Amino acid sequence: MLNLVLAAGKPSPDLGVLVPPRSNKVVLRVLGKPIIYYPVRGVYNANKSTVHVVYRAGEDAVPREVSATVDYPLEFIEQEAGESVREAILSAKSRLEGDDYFLLSFGDLIVDPEAYLKLVDTHLEENPDATILVAPIEPHNVENYGLVSVDENWLVRRVLASGGRTAEAVYTMAGVYVLPTRILDYLEKGLNLPEAIEALARSGRVKAVLWTGTWVDVGYPADLLEAVYQLLSKVRDVEISGKAVVEKTAVVEGPVIVEEGAYIDHYAVVKGPAYIGRESFIGAHSFVRDYVDLGERSRVGAFSEVKYSSIQPYCLMDSKATILNSVLGGESVIGIGVTTLNVLPSEEAPPRLREHVVRRGVFERKMGAVIAYGARVPPYTVLSPGGVYK
Repeated sequence: MLNLVLAAGKPSPDLGVLVPPRSNKVVLRVLGKPIIYYPVRGVYNANKSTVHVVYRAGEDAVPREVSATVDYPLEFIEQEAGESVREAILSAKSRLEGDDYFLLSFGDLIVDPEAYLKLVDTHLEENPDATILVAPIEPHNVENYGLVSVDENWLVRRVLASGGRTAEAVYTMAGVYVLPTRILDYLEKGLNLPEAIEALARSGRVKAVLWTGTWVDVGYPADLLEAVYQLLSKVRDVEISGKAVVEKTAVVEGPVIVEEGAYIDHYAVVKGPAYIGRESFIGAHSFVRDYVDLGERSRVGAFSEVKYSSIQPYCLMDSKATILNSVLGGESVIGIGVTTLNVLPSEEAPPRLREHVVRRGVFERKMGAVIAYGARVPPYTVLSPGGVYK
């Protein structure tokens, strides 16, 4: 069985502002790893063979980042034309034709590794024509994935168009599949992937495997915040690298991960869950708390506060900044005294923003700013909630 990870998709405009030149959304970081690390790890752990990665021509950062992050056997396939999933799969046709089946994952997914194992084990045990991972339907994901209805044996009855409505119990296709190589015939006839899967279901058996654990499809800035929330929710302890420096008067309360080379200055407070990346800096008297992902070599200036935010590598934040529920692009510079407001007007709803319990029975639904890769935010700027700053 061949492993195939698709990493050539285009981001939404709001997420695209975070992507560096000649790169792709799959190299954006979550807890120190590019997004694509998570599906590559998942498929390899479930099926220990070479991972083939399809990437878009010109986006050379993708193979470079993947190769630097994992030591699995890898092969890269350059997609020279097209933007659809169908065209991405067909670009790997010459590699796929030697195998009866292939394990396929979208490259922008953050899913528990156990989901891949469960999918492959089910396929090997029951030997259907195809096996697909499905997740409980959630309104914020329906627009991007087809829906499937299943029978009492979890065999796919039919595939509905994205956002379709039906009286049947339906699930979201979750972007991970074990597919027969003959599906290429359907794709070459012009069918998209959901249509091709429905064709397989009509002529044979397509097994659905339900996954209710961590599953985040990173298509919008709010999805980065969701991924940080989901992964940091699983951290239980304080893990401080022996090569990090935490001054004696600083306070670190778990669960927190502090990577090597990080420096936490006097009287700074880090209150988890939080991730402090390699060689990052937290200035004196700063407060970093509640689901912060501070990227490699990023700086939080003195007397600043950061909460529930994704901060990409090499972001420089001057002193007295207040960054709440925000996504800061790599190499951005945040001037002194910048504030991101995070209370949304009642009529606004950024795509796929989820609510989470922050205190007993109290839900929080907030979104701060999205600051583009390389942007410069002038001192004392106040950024509106949900806004994109370029």
